[in-house]
Parts: sequence; C-alpha cells; structure tokens
Amino acid sequence: MTESRDANRRLERLLFRARPSLETVDYDGWVLRFADGYTKRANSVNPHFGSSLPVSEKIARCEAFYRERGLPTIFRLTPFSQPADLDRALERAGYALLDPSLVMTAHLGRLPDSEADAVLHASGEAWFAAFDRLQPLDPADRRTHRRIVETAEGDRCYAIVRLDAETIACGLGVLVEDTVGLFDLHTAEADRRRGHGAAIVGSILRWARRRGARTAALQVHSENEPAIRLYRSFGFAVAYRYGYRIARRPGPSSTTAR
Repeated sequence: MTESRDANRRLERLLFRARPSLETVDYDGWVLRFADGYTKRANSVNPHFGSSLPVSEKIARCEAFYRERGLPTIFRLTPFSQPADLDRALERAGYALLDPSLVMTAHLGRLPDSEADAVLHASGEAWFAAFDRLQPLDPADRRTHRRIVETAEGDRCYAIVRLDAETIACGLGVLVEDTVGLFDLHTAEADRRRGHGAAIVGSILRWARRRGARTAALQVHSENEPAIRLYRSFGFAVAYRYGYRIARRPGPSSTTAR
C-alpha cells in the first residue's frame, strides 16, 4: 500500500511538471497552484503532505490566497491528501464536491509499431492553431493555455490529424523522465467515432516509447465512458481517483472546467 502511494505521489509530481501552473505557493505541506483561472487542475490546493497548522486555519488562509487573485478556492483531493479527514472538514465548511476524475496509466511495452498515416507531428505554431479551432477559448484563456504548454518540462509531441487540408483532431504528449503525459485530446464533433482519437493516442505513445518512456499517464472525468473505453484499448488502467471541492459561497466565477 505504501509503495503504491509513493508511486502515485511521484506520478502527481511528474504530471505537475508536464502540466505546470503559472505560480505555485508551498504552504505548510500543501501546494497551491494558480494559472489565471484556466482549469481547476492548475488553480487548486493540492494537500499532498502532512502539516502542523490547524486545518480550519489553513483553509481560511488558502481562501485568502485565492481571493487575492480573484479566483474561487478549489481543493483537489486524492487518496493521499492530508490530513485524512480533510474532505469531511471541507464539506462541513460548505465546500461542494464536483468532477470525480481518474488518473489512468499504461505500460508502453506492447504497442504496435505501425504508425497511422493520418497523424502528423506538427510544429508548435501549427498545433496551437489546431487546438484553438477544436477547443475555442476566450483570448485570456487561450494565452494562459499557451503559456502552460510552453513552460512545461520535457519534450513535447504536437500531434494532429488533417482531412482535406483541415485539422480535425489534436493531442499533446509531454515526456518527463520516464513518463509521458497525454493532454488536450480533441476531435471535431462531426468527425468523432472514426478512429482519429485512437490514432492520435497511439502516435503519441509510440513517439514517447522511442524516446525511452516506460509509462503513459492521463486524467479523465470518471463519467466520460467513450474516452475511458478508448484509453483501456491501449492498456490504460485506473491508478487512482480524485475530485474537487469548491466553496459554495458567492465569489468569482468558476474556472474553466478541466
């Protein structure tokens, strides 16, 4: 059990490096992440380690940190969040539970070597143009997303699928140490269920394996059954679950839902 928890903690750290926030504050064993409100993952409290201060005091201080930045206070809770009764404390403090999600991992030893002809490994500029078309964001979120991707550690694989000179799918792989994180997997609605997502995933995994990766990891909403079926077809299995607690009290509008 301890070995599994330690492995998952390491995976969390690798994914943070692959998908960084723009600002991080270490507060008494908790990691507070800020990225101008773009995604809950990059704008939340991550209570990974033990602490010395009373929980109620820490929650209040975290609320002040996010209020100073005009953001809602969100906690990202994993099986190794500390203290163990934090979820109950947040519930008592009026925090609502939302977006139950999964971290899934796969070993890269059994991938077929064949590459899908439709997948291109593009330049960053071409990929960002594709992402902006497939996942429309307001200008501020678009700028923040680009900063997050460009400041990630490790090598990046910008994968796209084009049909009749039009980009219809995209995905991003970020390789940190021996693990590749998969992010920003999108397919145009009219072109879904035609294998483009699988082609993108397979291409990124093969790219990573050629560079020495042993493991792949991704994060997905637990109710996104089509995506989960796709990932399972590549050998992905659930490593651990997580969810968010967000303050019910009136405040700034919610962050982008990811």
